[in-house]
Amino acid sequence: MKIMRWMGRSRAACTGIAAIAGLMVLLAVSAERKVVFAKQQAAAATLQTTRAQIVGHLNAVIQFYRWSTEPIQKAGEPNDVVYRDQAKALAGQVAGFAFQSAKAQAALIAGDRVKSPAEDDDGDGDQEQRIQAAIKTNEQQVQELKIRESALDAQMERANSRDIAALEAEKKQLEESLTLATSIREALQKIISITGAAGSTGLEADVERLRSSVPELDSNNKIASSLLVTIDSAQSAGVTTQGSVLIDLLGTRRSLDNLLRENTRLQAQVTNLRLPLLTVLRSLVQQGQQISQQEIAAVPAPAAPVAVQIKGKKVLASKPASAGATPAAATPTAPPPPNIEAITLRFKALSATTVPLSQEIIVLEQSRANLLAWQASVDQEYDSILHTLLWRLIVIIVALALIFGGGEVWRHATSKYVADIRRRRQLLIVRRVVVGFLSVIVVLFGFVTQFNSLATFAGFITAGIAVGLQTILLSVAAYFFIIGRYGIKVGDRITIATVTGDVIDVGLVRFYMMELAGLGTELNPTGRVAVFSNAVLFQAGTPLYKQIPGTEYAWRELIVKLADNANYKLITDAVMHEVTVAYESHRVEIEAQHRSVEQKMQIPINLPGVESRVQYSGGAFQLWARFPVMITRAAEMEEQLTEALVTLLENNPEVKSGVAATPVIQASVKG
Repeated sequence: MKIMRWMGRSRAACTGIAAIAGLMVLLAVSAERKVVFAKQQAAAATLQTTRAQIVGHLNAVIQFYRWSTEPIQKAGEPNDVVYRDQAKALAGQVAGFAFQSAKAQAALIAGDRVKSPAEDDDGDGDQEQRIQAAIKTNEQQVQELKIRESALDAQMERANSRDIAALEAEKKQLEESLTLATSIREALQKIISITGAAGSTGLEADVERLRSSVPELDSNNKIASSLLVTIDSAQSAGVTTQGSVLIDLLGTRRSLDNLLRENTRLQAQVTNLRLPLLTVLRSLVQQGQQISQQEIAAVPAPAAPVAVQIKGKKVLASKPASAGATPAAATPTAPPPPNIEAITLRFKALSATTVPLSQEIIVLEQSRANLLAWQASVDQEYDSILHTLLWRLIVIIVALALIFGGGEVWRHATSKYVADIRRRRQLLIVRRVVVGFLSVIVVLFGFVTQFNSLATFAGFITAGIAVGLQTILLSVAAYFFIIGRYGIKVGDRITIATVTGDVIDVGLVRFYMMELAGLGTELNPTGRVAVFSNAVLFQAGTPLYKQIPGTEYAWRELIVKLADNANYKLITDAVMHEVTVAYESHRVEIEAQHRSVEQKMQIPINLPGVESRVQYSGGAFQLWARFPVMITRAAEMEEQLTEALVTLLENNPEVKSGVAATPVIQASVKG
């Protein structure tokens, strides 16, 4: 008996120890589950606070896609088209993965209703669920009131007349209650309709609206790439075309820099979005592994039979499988243990969000590599065009320097070796024309290469200039006739449009002359300067008279009317003797000018001298004599001849009697 009692006490002690150990294990498991539960709550809260990040990331992705699809390059190599198309395709993939992840995360956040224990104890549930529950309760009340109303109507049909009043009062109260319940139901339905409308402003609706703003992602139509100006054609073009290509390449470099910065920003955003999801996924994997290990360790071993003596008889009883096994009610506050199925569903939902983000990061890295290669290609093209442009500018500058240098040598040589002022002036004008023409040609061929469009444009410009500047163009053309071999030079005496004067300046479009006027053969300056357009040479009704180049003499006429009984021979000899004597003072100088003119013109010209003859004119005989005089001393010679004739008439009565009228000296040609 003592042995039996000792064995019973030992079993009781072992059982108590096992129960205490089991309780400690359950408490540890409960604490671990509370820690896991707290981690799940924190992870869920982290997921729910990323809505603004998701929307901001989608906006950035759309902006990156828009920039990638815009034509940012107008000149380049054929491989740039490949870079551009690849950038568009990768940007589309980035946008697709971003929207795929956003949709999955929106569904995850919408279905995630994790609450804290305080919220469960207080009974504060979701507002929409509470409204739905209130509507359901209200509908039950309405049904009950309608049933009571139907029963009351049946009771009123069988009731006595003395009970009718009470039943009607009850029915009236019942109808008011029914009206109140119906009004409450309508109000709750309005609230739930507003709540449903507000629900369309959630993350899922935002994602859908952003997706609808980029319909190109769902379209299979590809935008045709614009043609590029090849670098080879740009290198053979002029400075203007190369400058525009250089500016386009600068714009392309800035656009690529913006795309690279946006790519870096997107990678940072995706990394921040993926980080909390990866944390939750690692936690779920750890929980799954712990649950699998616990299930393997919790498989019960077969119980060993134990002999127990009851009322002097031995009875076999099975031994508990675990000394620490206690009823589940021992820890009523522990949360329900997570099962492997819930963890699997949670893992699938999170992986549907995380995998597209990982794919987006990979595509962004590919896009960055493509953009860097594109940027390197554009930099190389920019350097090539810049070197070609600088080389062309150097050639233009050297050519212009040679032209202007040659013009300066021409000017110094003309000033040093050409003594004739008129010829020097002509050579300097020709120099300006040649230098200007060559400069225009160099600049034209250096800056312009599209001569087809230039020819059309020049045609319109030439037509407009020809119409609007007709007189000026004629004046410029006439200038080259004026400075020609038989043209006008400073100092020439000319007669044009009834104006006689000495030329004082010859310009590119007009010339100036000092006006001369007087009576008879005496011409003196009037103090006025006459200005004529060079185009006057092309006017048929305006003749121009000038001295032979190199001559400074003019012709004069002497007319002496003779009487009928005059001795013609005697009078003619006496008068011509006086004319010859007066001419002798000018003869040497006039003959020298004549020989100079013959040498310049290389044609024989009759030697100027005194000419005379007797002619019958106006019903009488008259002596006509013609002789040259120096223009600058014409008045002096005329005065000398007049005095000689007066002396002749006074001293020779026969000559005086034979002259019928006073002799007349006049200009043979006016001016």
